[in-house]
Amino acid sequence: MKKIFFSNPTFIAVALVFIATSVLVTSCNPEPDPTTLTLTCSDIDNETVWADRGDEVADYILDCEITVNGKLTIAPGVVILFASGSGITIGNSGTLVASGTSEKPIILKSDSDIPGVWKGLYFKSNDVLNELNYCQILNAGSGSFDGNTTKVANIRVALDAKVKITNSTISKSGKDGILVDGFDSDELNPISVFSSNVFENNQNYPISAIGTLGNVMDGTGSTFTGNVHNKVLMRGGRLVGNHTWQKLNVPYLVQDILSAGYYSSDGNLTIEPGTTIEFAADAGICSGDYATGSWLKIIGTSTERITLTGETAAPGAWKGIAFQSLSSNNQISYADISYGGSSSFTGNTSQVGNIRAGAWSAGSFTIDNATVSNSAAYGIYVTMPSPTIIVPGSVIYSGNASGDYFQE
Repeated sequence: MKKIFFSNPTFIAVALVFIATSVLVTSCNPEPDPTTLTLTCSDIDNETVWADRGDEVADYILDCEITVNGKLTIAPGVVILFASGSGITIGNSGTLVASGTSEKPIILKSDSDIPGVWKGLYFKSNDVLNELNYCQILNAGSGSFDGNTTKVANIRVALDAKVKITNSTISKSGKDGILVDGFDSDELNPISVFSSNVFENNQNYPISAIGTLGNVMDGTGSTFTGNVHNKVLMRGGRLVGNHTWQKLNVPYLVQDILSAGYYSSDGNLTIEPGTTIEFAADAGICSGDYATGSWLKIIGTSTERITLTGETAAPGAWKGIAFQSLSSNNQISYADISYGGSSSFTGNTSQVGNIRAGAWSAGSFTIDNATVSNSAAYGIYVTMPSPTIIVPGSVIYSGNASGDYFQE
């Protein structure tokens, strides 16, 4: 092989200059800032971006509580460490856009990997741009933003706020993972989009909300593991319009009265096959309450039955179901209804059962392929002037203390 040697001094000098210039240009390329920046404790009133600073440990530290009154964007890959008692309120005029990616999630956590170190996020804004996507919200739920000790969570959402929560992990809260404000008389749902989220190792419920949230739950698309109470808590609420509760990987737990429709506002609820709903002491579910166009549709399948039962497996653990409209959509099929009959929906102590036809207003329903069992009173109780309920042989009664069927 012929070897080529460069012996020309001029050529060698040019080559050395080229190499040196190449090194200089390469070294001038900007590098990520490797330092961790402590954020100011001033509220955010103008449009602000927290950029990815490239630090492998954390990009930012927040050691106080701040309010966002302008628009805050958190870039993909940002890691923020929160000190004890710190937190972020997204105020009425504020916006938080935190949209990471699967490769570069946004991480909000404490430097101690234990539950309940910092307060969390509190959404009061109803801006439709509010978003948590590919975020990890960890170690929050140390205390309340307003002194109400029942409202503590990694993420708290005011009833009239608005936020989308997708592809995110909510973990190691000192209390609830997500808490949505509201009472059993409320009808709003501030979480507009909910999908593919992970709830794990929260010290109370993964989610505490009112019944309207069920309409955006994504069924088995989200997962719930290691939470102290591994159930989705629905504290009650009024369902106006069309609602569907999908089968989850865990039970729903209803804490108070859940009403599909109320007076002049019709509403309906469809419970999908395979769903399990537990009820706390004296809680219940009803259709109507004088809203005569309202209904409950509880239709499972032979392989995916629906279960409505008490949180504790004892007669009288919950109030029961009351159908208070004459809609033909009031249906129970391939379902198991047990441990109800704690008390009446109206205060009339004799009108008690796992299932009621009528309460404040007349009601009716159809039922087949069901079990009605272990009521503290009747299996089915029908009030005047409700029509007779035809109960086919595919309905199995057992253990109902006052009897299986009673009609006034």
